[in-house]
Amino acid sequence: MERSVALIIIYNHQFNENIDKLEVIYRGKFSQIFHLVPFYQGNKSNVIAVYESSFYFQGYVSQGFRHFFREDFDHYIFVADDMILNPKIHEGNYQDYFKLTVSTSFIPGWIQFHEIRTWWQRTSEAFCWDVRLRGVEASQQLPSYNEAATRMGNFGLELKPLALSQILRTPFDLAFWEAPLSSFSSLIRGLVQIAFGGLRKGRKLTLPYPLVGSYSDIFVVDKGAIRDFCHLSGVFAATELFVEVAVPSALVLSASHIVTEEDLDLKGRALWTKEDLAVLDPYQQNLDELIRNFPEGYLYLHPVKLSKWKSAIS
Repeated sequence: MERSVALIIIYNHQFNENIDKLEVIYRGKFSQIFHLVPFYQGNKSNVIAVYESSFYFQGYVSQGFRHFFREDFDHYIFVADDMILNPKIHEGNYQDYFKLTVSTSFIPGWIQFHEIRTWWQRTSEAFCWDVRLRGVEASQQLPSYNEAATRMGNFGLELKPLALSQILRTPFDLAFWEAPLSSFSSLIRGLVQIAFGGLRKGRKLTLPYPLVGSYSDIFVVDKGAIRDFCHLSGVFAATELFVEVAVPSALVLSASHIVTEEDLDLKGRALWTKEDLAVLDPYQQNLDELIRNFPEGYLYLHPVKLSKWKSAIS
């Protein structure tokens, strides 16, 4: 089917020089490509200017919705500009690779905060987040707590209390002071709950709203979920919920079916350590060679910084 999918490339920063490179990489694979670029002032018709912090790039998606939405798109594939999707994937077979039906979305995998046994910055942020951000009237834009909890349960996700050590690195080191906070009121709410809840025997530390985490540099939203997903993403951006919590939470609240990498034959590869990056050594920074001989078994590689790679196609 023609025009069944849109490929939407998200730029955390204004790397305009990557636009043409990515157009060439995905040319012939996807006929409908859009770019979400911060503060873009150029004249390319498929490049959408967005205005939001990269910490909350789910807001890019919300702002771009009216530009990339088409009634005939079955899915919207969102990828980071420094991600290389397996070159075998194209608009004619993407549903097979992602195990999608018309009513199915994709996210790499779930991170449930109570399962992270040590301190993690995103746990602190989720705990301190408050939809009642000063100057933003957003509380009525989200499903109720009980409805959100039910939707999470539909995907096998649980809401369990947190330990104090999962929120603070030590009782005297308020780690969430280092992270972007929704508002002063959210910090106060978190401190009050700790002081009068978590430090009292028998009291439990709980999230203010059902939230879940995920790696979020790639995700796919189906046509039935895209409107609600974009709306909820905008609410989460306006209330400063970090993207790796906002995107998966918005997807849970909008989609009826979601697959993860556990369901797929190919797996994504995040390249964060020196050992991880060794997978790129055989290509000697040659982008053409990477595209021609993409390593077997991978759904994507991320990050691959295009500015550091040479290419005959650039």
